[in-house]
Amino acid sequence: MSISQPDAERRLLPRWRPSEATIFAGELASASTVEKEREPDAHFEERKLEWDRERSIEVAAELVASGIVLGRLNEVEPAVRMLADNASDANPSIRAVARRALGERAVAPPESLGLQPGRLDPTPVYSHISALRRHVHLHPRDAYAWVDLARLYTILGQTPSADRTIRVALELAPEDRFVLRSAARYLVHVDDPQAAQRLLNGARATRVDPWLIAAEISVAQVAKRRSVTASLGQRGLDHSQWAPRSSSELAGALGTLLLEDGAMQKARQLFRRSLEDPTENAIAQAQWASQQSLGLIVPAPLLNRPATYEARALRARLEGLWDAAIARSWEWTEFEPTSSRPLMMGSYVAGVVFGDGATVLEFAERGLYAEPHNASLLNNKAVGLAYLGRVSEAAIILAKVVIDTSPNFTQPALYATTGLLAFRGGNPVTGREFYERAASHPYTQRDRSVRILALWHLALEEARALTDQADAAVARAERASKDSKLAEVAALRKRLDEIKSKTTAQRDQ
Repeated sequence: MSISQPDAERRLLPRWRPSEATIFAGELASASTVEKEREPDAHFEERKLEWDRERSIEVAAELVASGIVLGRLNEVEPAVRMLADNASDANPSIRAVARRALGERAVAPPESLGLQPGRLDPTPVYSHISALRRHVHLHPRDAYAWVDLARLYTILGQTPSADRTIRVALELAPEDRFVLRSAARYLVHVDDPQAAQRLLNGARATRVDPWLIAAEISVAQVAKRRSVTASLGQRGLDHSQWAPRSSSELAGALGTLLLEDGAMQKARQLFRRSLEDPTENAIAQAQWASQQSLGLIVPAPLLNRPATYEARALRARLEGLWDAAIARSWEWTEFEPTSSRPLMMGSYVAGVVFGDGATVLEFAERGLYAEPHNASLLNNKAVGLAYLGRVSEAAIILAKVVIDTSPNFTQPALYATTGLLAFRGGNPVTGREFYERAASHPYTQRDRSVRILALWHLALEEARALTDQADAAVARAERASKDSKLAEVAALRKRLDEIKSKTTAQRDQ
C-alpha cells in the first residue's frame, strides 16, 4: 500500500528555491511597514567600513544583502548601483537584488532546471553545478552562489558536498535571510531540525525578521520543541509591524500552532490574515489547513496564482481529480526538487487510485535519488515493483526498511506492503496476516482513513487471488468506509470492479 505524507503534519517550512527566483518573488525585500529609529547593527556597520576600504563586487553584495533585511538600502546606494550595472560580473541573483532595490522591473528568472517528469536525468543539474563552481572560484565570497550550489548537490543526494557548501555560505553571511532560511530547510532535509532551530535562534536577525520567525516556528514544530520566537511574531502581527507579504508565512505558521492546540477560531483568523498578500507557500499551508475541519476556504483565484502547484495538488486530491493530482505533483516536484513530499503524493495517488506500478516507480525512484533511505519512498517503490510483477525485486527493496524503527505513520503501510508481496507471491495466508496487522496498528486507530485503505487493499488482493474470503473482505471494507468522505474509496471500488471483470473473463476462457 502506497504511503502519502500524513494529512495532519504539514509545516510551513521555507521553500528552498534558487536565489534568483527567491528574489524575483519579493522574498528578500525589507519587511518593515513603519519607520523606526535605526538601531546599531554590528554586521551592517562592519560591512560599511569594509566597503569604504574595498569597493569590490563581493563586499557590495554582502553590504546590500544586509541593507535589504534591515531596510537601510538608502545608506548604500553606490554599492547597489555597482551590482546593478550590466557590465559587472556579479552573480545574476545579486544583480537582480540590486535592480529591485533601484525600483527597476525585474525579468522573471527561469523557474526550473528543465527537469522532466519521470526518472531524474542529472545532466542539467551537473551542468548548473559546473557553472556555479566556476563562479565561486572567481567570487568565493558570493554567499548566494554557495547556497545555490548546495541546493543542486542536495537534488542529487550528494549530502557531504551540500553540507560543505551550505556551511561556507553561513560563514560568509550568518545574518542573511536567504542564507538562513535555506540552511534551515537543508538541515530539516537531512533530519536535523534541532540544528535548524539552533541556527535560527542564534541569529540576531531572527528577532526582527518575520520570514525568519516563521521559519523558526515551523522547524521547532518539526523538532517537537517549543518555539522561542512565536511570542515575538504574534506581537509583531498585533502591531502591524510588517507588510502583509512579509508576514504571510508568519501568520500561517502561528495559525498552524494554534490549529495543533485546538484553538480553531484564532487559527482561522490567522490563516485568513496569511492570505491577504500570500506567498505560494502560505497558500499551500492554508489549503492544507482548510482540510482540517477548520471552516476555511481558500479562494479559487489564489490557487490560480503562479507556482501554486502544491496547493493545486492538495485541492485535486481532496476533490478526487486524480489525473490533475498526478500532473500537479510532477509540477510541484520540478518546482521543489529537494522535497520528497510531492513524490510521496504522486506515488501514493498512482498506487492507491490507479494501481499503476510504472508511475509509482517513477515517482519513488525520483525521490530516492535525493533521499535513498526514505522509508516511505522505499515502501512505494516496492509497491510499484509488485504491481509490475517484479515481486522478488520488491522484496529486496522492502527488506531495506525495518518496520519497528520506521516513523509511526509509515508502519501500517509497510505491513500492508508486506502483505501485498505475500499475496503476489502466492501466499494469501501470510498476506492476510500482515494486512490485519496494518488494519489493527495503533496509528490506524487514530487515523480512520489509514484503516479504510488497509482493508480495501486487502479486499483487492483477496479478489485478485480468487480466495474464498474475497466477498467477506469486500463487505468488511465497505462497512469500514461507510459514511467516509475519503475520495479514494470510489477509486478503490473502481479498481475492485476492474479486478472482478478481469478474473471473470479469465475464468470463462
